[in-house]
Amino acid sequence: MQEDLLISKCKNGDGEAFRHLMNIYKTRLYGYLFKFSNTKDFTEDLFQETLIKVWKGFKKYNHQQKFSSWLFTIAHNVAMDNLRSIKNNKTYTDLTIVEQKLSSENLESKIIINETLEIINKTVEQLSNKQKTVFLLRQHGEMTFKEIAEAINEPLNTVISHMHYAMKKIRKQIEIENEPRRTTAI
Repeated sequence: MQEDLLISKCKNGDGEAFRHLMNIYKTRLYGYLFKFSNTKDFTEDLFQETLIKVWKGFKKYNHQQKFSSWLFTIAHNVAMDNLRSIKNNKTYTDLTIVEQKLSSENLESKIIINETLEIINKTVEQLSNKQKTVFLLRQHGEMTFKEIAEAINEPLNTVISHMHYAMKKIRKQIEIENEPRRTTAI
């Protein structure tokens, strides 16, 4: 079924259409929420809360807005609301990506990939809230900068700037952390 038809049915209270529609987005949505919590239980709670808010909010959904942007905006707000009340240590490593990379590389490459992902995780944790949000929505929500701007209610240039500075900080930290390795390898 086409996404637009599913959305129309959802707006009319069709639970089966909602299930089909959420099946389209569940992997991306779950992955995005996991980046905020890094625990299965907390991610499932965020995921369920997001689904409830989406279901209850369908009557307010405007077809002029891209559905995925609307969905990830709700997910973002759910995550932010929950994270404001619960501060704990998080990492941003997607284990499936790491496992795929590690299984296809030699041992030295595996070590470098692991170390680089650890650096990225630590650096993402240290980004400002806005930079972290833009980075995660772009990398894990697979949203365009325009969609992110709409989702977080920021000007497009500001969103692009947040991503630019986030990437600059991540690259710089990777260079700093890898510097000793380069000098000892020579």
